[in-house]
Amino acid sequence: MQKCTKRLWGHVFAILLISFFFAATPIGSPVEAGVYRQAPMLAEKTKAGELPDVDARLPVTPVLVQPVKSIGHYGGTWRMAMRRGRDHALLIRTIGYENLIRWNPEWTGIVPNIAQSYTVNDNATVYTFKLREGIRWSDGAPFTADDILFWYNDVLLNKDLTEGLDAWRISNGKKFEVEKLGKYEVAFRFDEPQGMFLEYLAAPEGAEATSYPAHYLKPYHIDYNPDANSKARAAGFKDWTQQFYDVFGKPGTIDDKSRWLNPDLPVLNAWLLKGTYTVDEPLEAVRNPYYWKVDPAGQQLPYIDRISYEVVESKADARQVAREGRVDMQVRHMNVFAEEVFDNPQDWPDLTTFEAIDTDNNTAALSLNLNHRDPVLRNIFQNKKFRIALSHALDRKAIIAKALDGKGKPFQVGPRPESPYYNDQLATQYLDYDPAKAKAILDEMGLKVGPDGIRLRPDGKPLSVFLDTVGEKRFEIIKAVAGYWRSVGIDVTARNLERSAFYDMRAVNQHDVSAWGGDGGIAVMLAPIYYFPYTYESLFATRWARWFQSPDDPAAEIPPTAVRRQMDLYHQLTEQGSAEKRKRMMREILQIAADEFMVIGVSLPPVRHGIYRKTMHNIPAVMPAAWSYPTPAPTNPAQYFIR
Repeated sequence: MQKCTKRLWGHVFAILLISFFFAATPIGSPVEAGVYRQAPMLAEKTKAGELPDVDARLPVTPVLVQPVKSIGHYGGTWRMAMRRGRDHALLIRTIGYENLIRWNPEWTGIVPNIAQSYTVNDNATVYTFKLREGIRWSDGAPFTADDILFWYNDVLLNKDLTEGLDAWRISNGKKFEVEKLGKYEVAFRFDEPQGMFLEYLAAPEGAEATSYPAHYLKPYHIDYNPDANSKARAAGFKDWTQQFYDVFGKPGTIDDKSRWLNPDLPVLNAWLLKGTYTVDEPLEAVRNPYYWKVDPAGQQLPYIDRISYEVVESKADARQVAREGRVDMQVRHMNVFAEEVFDNPQDWPDLTTFEAIDTDNNTAALSLNLNHRDPVLRNIFQNKKFRIALSHALDRKAIIAKALDGKGKPFQVGPRPESPYYNDQLATQYLDYDPAKAKAILDEMGLKVGPDGIRLRPDGKPLSVFLDTVGEKRFEIIKAVAGYWRSVGIDVTARNLERSAFYDMRAVNQHDVSAWGGDGGIAVMLAPIYYFPYTYESLFATRWARWFQSPDDPAAEIPPTAVRRQMDLYHQLTEQGSAEKRKRMMREILQIAADEFMVIGVSLPPVRHGIYRKTMHNIPAVMPAAWSYPTPAPTNPAQYFIR
């Protein structure tokens, strides 16, 4: 592979379409009994009578996965490195993405998955899904419409279990309805048009609808077991809800580590955890004997027998594991090492790389806390002039040269140039390095310089802030940012926090300035995190985001007029059946973001890479890198194999 190819900078979706050679599609008609094959480790169990025959374990119409290059063979262990603590996203990205529908590998559209087919009515208020008949949970129990109804009626709508609807609070906060049309058919009904529902359902959070095995969970639910409370207390829990959390995890969002603490919970994934996350090291997963996908030769997937996650303390430790030859394929945590392999392939003859098209809009989105608990800092941060001054204080070219090995270009927080939503003002304003202008603006604001060179707040206290991030690479960036801001009189302390501490502080509004990767560079409409206060990830205004998600939240604050206009537009957008009207509304949201300039950017992320051992096969040459597209899950890891 060449280090840089022109195709990377064309329209990203066209690029990916050229770069991929496979997709997951339903088999057109049932395959005759006896034509399927299974892994030797399962054949032994079938012969011993521990499992039904493979034909009986597969659905009537399995998903046919066309391998990237070649039909694979069974066996082997896929080794990865994961961080101790909050790294469950690696599990979601590798073994936790089985929704009703899913992204195609190119990220150009949506394909059926657990649902064999789906239809949408003319005004986007009714979405009907026909399920694959015969899909089974990993313990062999049938998956039917009743499992989806259990999730909807008994968990999502149960106020004792689910406090907030998160991504499912859509259609202006109104709850949708789920109707069972048959054993293998359900309909999602909305009061108003819900034009983005398929996109929500294909994102990682969409796995909620297909994660609740009713047969396993009902004995722990008070509506199905009158003795659930006494049973829970006998087991040492306060009540039935606490025991439900123990056996399932925290309902409402898959992005919680508690969802991976019970290896006995039946799932629909290709591999099953055989240990407890945060407890067992290494953490291992083995093939699911009831997985419902096959290759063109009739072989039940996955090809690989097991996955082993070596648990380490840090990203640097994860990269060291890779250097020592104990990672077979990985993109998460591998950035720095992957570039070493890409730049010096002769030094790593057993490894090669694939391109991970970064869909982030920035290497470091710098979010001043506009809802700061300190009213003096809040007023300073909310002054657009202050943010403009801080932007002009940054020598981005020098930061890129020193902290990013010269890779990237100065860029504010906005849609990437490859995106049809690219806004030139949002991307390029206030990028000039002009410390004199920055100082003049701060002087104009009345932030006088004290005897020690630090500017004083209106109350006479030093203007001191913490600038926090997670990860060594971004820490190098913010150390440079802190230096430039100190040079214009702001006392800045850069901190590299543990991920859990970083999020915990922001959950209770105990932060000053945050730096994170800018999601939404390509998935603009699906992840508008940095364009207006959208979710808890909108670190520049988490209290305004709470108001957007739930105006009655005690911690919510009413946003200013311009931000409320963005929120109104987004509500209208999600209820709009017309794709063109949604695009126009999104562009207006972005223009307001440009005018308000709420978040400061550093640089546009360059194309990055993942690594894989040359004994691993069917790894795509190119794949997107994003949370909304939970890399590498949409590329169907079940078709990877080891030779």
